[in-house]
Amino acid sequence: MKYLSCIFSLIILVSCNSTHNLAVTKETQLPKPIGPYSYATLHKDLIFVSGQIGIDPITNALKEGIEEQTIQIFANLKVILKDNGSDLDHIKKTTIFLTDINQFETVNNIYTKHFSDQFPARSTIVVVALPKNARIEIECIAVKK
Repeated sequence: MKYLSCIFSLIILVSCNSTHNLAVTKETQLPKPIGPYSYATLHKDLIFVSGQIGIDPITNALKEGIEEQTIQIFANLKVILKDNGSDLDHIKKTTIFLTDINQFETVNNIYTKHFSDQFPARSTIVVVALPKNARIEIECIAVKK
């Protein structure tokens, strides 16, 4: 029992000493953040990407409709992941926030086209509202290539 206690204490000590780095975004192909957040943070080989809504980086305006917003989200995710040594195929977990569950099938059809090998683990949550009245938001956790 004393041995397990020492191991547990060591694990806590190591995890407390770990550093979290803000991810770098080198590209200007991203919309301006709409709040005080980073596009992503890094921990070792993990990339934690903040929730993205379908904002066009050129106009800085929300795209119209669920299809256009979902397509723009994936375009923004590609840029964020590329800037941090990854891509869509290295996403391990996504969380999708929808304001209308009736859009679930539409989102699935677009989502399916963005993964070539294996689908990441996923949660889909219906919410009352999203920033800028977006219809969808997607966040993810990826690993570096």
